[in-house]
Amino acid sequence: MNWPHLNLRRGDIHGIVFVAVLLGAVILALLFVPKLEQNFGFGPEWQCARMEQGDPICVRLVDKNRPK
Repeated sequence: MNWPHLNLRRGDIHGIVFVAVLLGAVILALLFVPKLEQNFGFGPEWQCARMEQGDPICVRLVDKNRPK
C-alpha cells in the first residue's frame, strides 16, 4: 500500500502514540476503579442495595448517638 499523501514525521508518530497510551490509561482506569456507591438521591444516612429485578431497596441507618 503506497499512500503518497501520508507523510508522518517523528512528532506525528509521538502524538499518535501519546494519545493511544492516554486512551488506554483512561479505559483501564474506568474498568478497574471501584464504582462509587450510589444512594439513589437519598442522603448519606441511607443505604441502598440494587436488586437484579425491580427497584432498589433502601434503609435508613440508625444514629446511635442521637438522643431519643
